[in-house]
Amino acid sequence: GVGWTDEKFASWISEELANAPGRNTYPTIFDQAIDAIIKWRQRFRGNPAVWKRIFKKERVLKELIESAPVLHSVQKFVSNYDESAGQTTEDGDNMITILDLCSGKGYLSMFLSELLPPEKVKKIVLVDKAWAMCNSEVLPHHMNWDHIYGQIPQEIRENQIPPIDDISYFTTWPIPLHTSKQDIKQSCNQRQMKKHFFNRTKGPILVLAVHLCGTLSLRAVDFFNNNENVKMFCLKPCCLPGMVHAQRDEIFTIGRHSFPALDVCSNGSFTKNNWSGPPRWHLEKKFDLWSDNLYKGVDVGAEEENSNENFQTGRKEKREIQIQVDGGFQNTYLLAERNPLTAGLWNGEI
Repeated sequence: GVGWTDEKFASWISEELANAPGRNTYPTIFDQAIDAIIKWRQRFRGNPAVWKRIFKKERVLKELIESAPVLHSVQKFVSNYDESAGQTTEDGDNMITILDLCSGKGYLSMFLSELLPPEKVKKIVLVDKAWAMCNSEVLPHHMNWDHIYGQIPQEIRENQIPPIDDISYFTTWPIPLHTSKQDIKQSCNQRQMKKHFFNRTKGPILVLAVHLCGTLSLRAVDFFNNNENVKMFCLKPCCLPGMVHAQRDEIFTIGRHSFPALDVCSNGSFTKNNWSGPPRWHLEKKFDLWSDNLYKGVDVGAEEENSNENFQTGRKEKREIQIQVDGGFQNTYLLAERNPLTAGLWNGEI
């Protein structure tokens, strides 16, 4: 598809996604995401090294399918967020900040940068332990960040009509993407992030955690529970915690909820998409229990069953959205929001 026009490339992507899970549930999101992929292609045109690294078809489409419910919820929140509140200060103090936990290369963030209105969203922070430290050299063991901070080749800048002023790809993203090297498993990380990120961020924060492995999901819930300026939270748990936690007789605690590690741990793992461990269908009940415990740990005030509405600080929901096929059972999304609630998120729409 190297010599294809953008129109032909877009129709090819559309065909590839025609029967994708969620395509009919989130038609607008998929259409906008295809447009976003075309914008990436235009951005990196003339720089095949970056484009090849970013655009691996199977990977990008899988990321889109998994992200679509989250993109939908974030778009609802942002479009309903009071624009005037975001315009009260010149430096954007009331604008939204998005935290993309365990971002990998950042496909979710890249989609969001193209889909959301830049006048409402100040920046998107891509948190991953594989990044280099900011302003330091990228070494072979680090994740490559040329698609975010890389220099635009001079001949490309000069040959554009009109010539473009941007020297780095950083300024070409509609909503700025910032990397942050963090190992959220480290015990000191919650305190450090609270001090250096959450306490310093003036506007509302959205914490997104798609495809978090093992105990990383616990830490994501902690970020929501421990920081009142996190207004919205989306979590899609992934693989179960490792057996080491059960062998240590650990009790997991999030919010006001505790549960034994033994109930939810597994000794299987993925290595480059190959599963080694017990048959995966054995794990389905454990995964359901894991998701249920994570849900119970998300703290939005009084427990729903016997609560007086006045004690609710927000709302949460566990949604099963069929995005995996061929027996995949990791279709659980946890959504939480602090008051005041966004109507579109809770009125029965997916």
